[in-house]
Amino acid sequence: MPQYGWTIHGNRGNNYRIGLFHGDSDQHVVIHCNDKVISIDFEVREEKTYSLFVDDLLCEIKIEPRSDGSYTYDCRINEDAPTPLNKFKQQQKTEREDDAKWRILFAVGFIIVMTGLLIWASN
Repeated sequence: MPQYGWTIHGNRGNNYRIGLFHGDSDQHVVIHCNDKVISIDFEVREEKTYSLFVDDLLCEIKIEPRSDGSYTYDCRINEDAPTPLNKFKQQQKTEREDDAKWRILFAVGFIIVMTGLLIWASN
């Protein structure tokens, strides 16, 4: 009777306990978050991915069968999917990169002007 649990730290400061139960004989799957049932799926014998939002984070729980008849279980935050939070983070990253480029250009320009002034003043 495989039971797995993960703790997800939400982006609003809350902790969430995600749990998965995968029955041995019937292969039924129950996924819960903070002891509230989120999903029930019957006779899961093949690879399957379940998605749920925790705060604004997209969590994906993946079940993969192994050759020996057992399964592997994984829970990850999907940071690549085009969710509103991921789009916002990408926009923030782009803005920071743009700001850094402008700061570098300003610094190079300042150095060029100061060098020119020093050369002019020394003549």
